Amino acid sequence: MYKNGVNGTSVDDVLNASGTGKSQFYHYFTSKDALVKELISYHLAALPAAQEALLANLGTLGGLEAWLDQILADYDLGVYAEGCPIGNLASEMSGHSEELRVNLQATFGYWESCLTHGLTQLKVNGSLRADVIPAELATFWVAAIEGALLLAKTERSSGPLTSTIRQIKGFLRASAVGGSAKVRPKRHGLLTFCP
Repeated sequence: MYKNGVNGTSVDDVLNASGTGKSQFYHYFTSKDALVKELISYHLAALPAAQEALLANLGTLGGLEAWLDQILADYDLGVYAEGCPIGNLASEMSGHSEELRVNLQATFGYWESCLTHGLTQLKVNGSLRADVIPAELATFWVAAIEGALLLAKTERSSGPLTSTIRQIKGFLRASAVGGSAKVRPKRHGLLTFCP
């Protein structure tokens, strides 16, 4: 589904890839949509554990930059060669089912809430200008990174992602009050941005 999309993946493709039979599939899933819902739920549940070390440091300027740097590093490792798995699902499935749309939105909402929390901490402690609106900035960053991953997938180049992250960092530095040392948290697993 990640490589071919939901519509480009049949139940038979899933059975062949997993080495299972139809009776096993339909024992656990009533339909392909049920499998997609479970896939989204799996990613959403895995997000906090996979990204805990980086997300815990979003309340520092260095932590935010480390998170952005790791997105680029993950791209260079080939993690996003086919784009963002959740972004791809959202593009294909948001109009297909309200339940799937809500589940996909919850993933984006999770990233936005983590960024909002971190940016709010920076604002409260006086590290960000008073005119910065953390929730709006978080939404903008998620939208910009998702768009950059789509362009990178289309162009088969890290250029769009590199440029977008450079601009986000530039805005962050321009919005900072005073200086802050970079903090580079340990990296645990892949999938900094997209699960």
